Amino acid sequence: MKKVLLFSLTIIVGLAVTAQTFQLKDNIRTEKRVAEQKIGIEPVKFNATPVNPGPVMHQGDGINVVNVITIGTATNAYGYGYAGGQKTMVWADNDLGTIINLHRMGPDATIPGYSGYLGIDIGVNKAGTLADWTINQQIYASTLDVGGSYFLDAARYPQAVLFDPPGDGYDEAYCVYFAPNLSNDPGPWGGLSWGVSKLSDNSDSTKHLYYYNPPPYTYIPDGMMITRTGYVLVADIEQNWESGTVEYMGNLLLHTGEWNPTLMDVEYELEQIELAQVDNRRPATVRVAASTDGETAWMVSLGTTGDLPPVGGTIEKYNPILFKSTDSGATWSDPIDVQIDGPDGLDGVKNYLSDYRIAQLFTPPLPTRDEIPYTTAFDCDLVVDKWGNPHIGIVVGLAGGDPYSIASGAPGDSTLAVFDIFSDDGGTTWCAVRMGNPWTFRGDFGSLSEDNRVNAAINPAGDRVFITWLDTQTTPPEPANNMPDVFARGYNLMTNMITSVNGEDQPNNVTFLSDVMNAAYFECTSYYTFTSGDGDIIPIVTELLSDPNDPAASVTFKYISDFIYMPDDYTIEAGPCEFPVGVDNRTTLASISVYPNPVTDKAVVKVNMPRHGNVQISMSNMLGQTVMKVDQGYIAAGSQQFTLDTGHLTAGLYFCTVQINSQKYTQKLIVE
Repeated sequence: MKKVLLFSLTIIVGLAVTAQTFQLKDNIRTEKRVAEQKIGIEPVKFNATPVNPGPVMHQGDGINVVNVITIGTATNAYGYGYAGGQKTMVWADNDLGTIINLHRMGPDATIPGYSGYLGIDIGVNKAGTLADWTINQQIYASTLDVGGSYFLDAARYPQAVLFDPPGDGYDEAYCVYFAPNLSNDPGPWGGLSWGVSKLSDNSDSTKHLYYYNPPPYTYIPDGMMITRTGYVLVADIEQNWESGTVEYMGNLLLHTGEWNPTLMDVEYELEQIELAQVDNRRPATVRVAASTDGETAWMVSLGTTGDLPPVGGTIEKYNPILFKSTDSGATWSDPIDVQIDGPDGLDGVKNYLSDYRIAQLFTPPLPTRDEIPYTTAFDCDLVVDKWGNPHIGIVVGLAGGDPYSIASGAPGDSTLAVFDIFSDDGGTTWCAVRMGNPWTFRGDFGSLSEDNRVNAAINPAGDRVFITWLDTQTTPPEPANNMPDVFARGYNLMTNMITSVNGEDQPNNVTFLSDVMNAAYFECTSYYTFTSGDGDIIPIVTELLSDPNDPAASVTFKYISDFIYMPDDYTIEAGPCEFPVGVDNRTTLASISVYPNPVTDKAVVKVNMPRHGNVQISMSNMLGQTVMKVDQGYIAAGSQQFTLDTGHLTAGLYFCTVQINSQKYTQKLIVE
């Protein structure tokens, strides 16, 4: 494929910065990106101890308690969490009711210490029980023995997606995988392994090898995507690793593949996409995703082109840089810099800190909100909605005192926020919706250091987005994110509403009270969700370390089978984004919230009305019988509150319905 020349940038040495530089207080904790040289070959462990996964613990269906299913194993933690947990390893197909989890094999299924084999765990029937799973099914073997510690084609840091050739069903569905390998002389990187494996017959597999032969310098791909029409996109960053470090070569790399129905395989072409950076600094990551029809694709990287104006006296920080394709990845736009701070920044970012917190964080004179420099963290995830718009799941914080650093704050009192940063007009304007505020930032597991490991997912219809991340929230607060739980939040693009916890503006702690509570060390969320009635099951796999201080020790994968968001879980307006993303008539939608929930004597119904209208409030029981009905009459636009007397109702589950003109909004209410 012809190289696409997208952007050239001349960095002016001695860039004049005249803006005021504001000083963070000395006690504010800051973090730099983990050194790029960290990506390497893990230590060989020839006597790996097999994992004893123990019994499967079904925690029941209580509030915030999920069912955790023990699935596959691997020789070590490198790959699933190493160098960022945002690689594409879990993929659900709602039409097939099938999910795959790709990982390296072991500890006792391959040659000890090599761990260069790949296996998948396959869940059918939407993977609700252990009986639905086939685990550790081998799909790739390393065979090129050159007499060293590793086979030459040992696969590392793999990714995989699930493809059902249109209309063929599970028996003809394939896992499509892609992984770097150890290459050959002169160095340990630059090789690639890819192929496919049939789910119902893993003997029907292919294996292709590519060895480094520049240009370009292939390395370790960060993102993978497949469309429902069989286009495959795999994103990488070109960097020269021959010296033992990583020198950025000024390009993103894109492997563009297409399903060949004759070969029953994917064929790839390699393309360079130029992305100049200040000081030729390597971008922090790259992710790729496409719309459900496959026509619109996006890539996102985190870096600094130098095109955005300095804020707070610095340009040495990270912001999202996107590329757009409207022809399934054949050609790409120029870079699109997203300004998150400054006068032209995102309101959601500039306003998530209170005035009180700003006074705590900065030494006088205090900056205005337009003068505070913000930076993204060092990894992110990406999905594309049904209208072809990108959604970036990402952590944002204050730019630290050192170049390219982030202020994480004190344990339990961080300065961080998780956002969905998105466009609703194809990349012209941008918005940020806050999803939660992590207490901690980086976790250390022996030689591995990982941040919040943000993942993004979308429902099959493409109109609801879900962001997940890892955070340690213990009492007293831990200084590091090394006892993490999975946190999640959903965003309904049709109503511009996000989920809540009992009506409060909070994310859900998914793994609270489960058998991986405080031990969801790494996690991967499927790109697509499963549907269940009107709800969305969010497929999440966590990696349990047998020794949290030794990433070379064996690991077990734990699948969360029943974390679900229902329509009435979306009760919080999405803040600074004025209008819903996907609705043309944007002035007719209202929202309701009912609290406290559970309630005893009196419930408050809050109604946000963008237009005036006649309002009726009714309560019905589980049999559908109306037990209360109040006509509030004609109500003006705005936020209104109404009080309901529930003291005479029998304890149980009820449905509170607010009708505004012809539109109805319903929320569950528990009466105690």
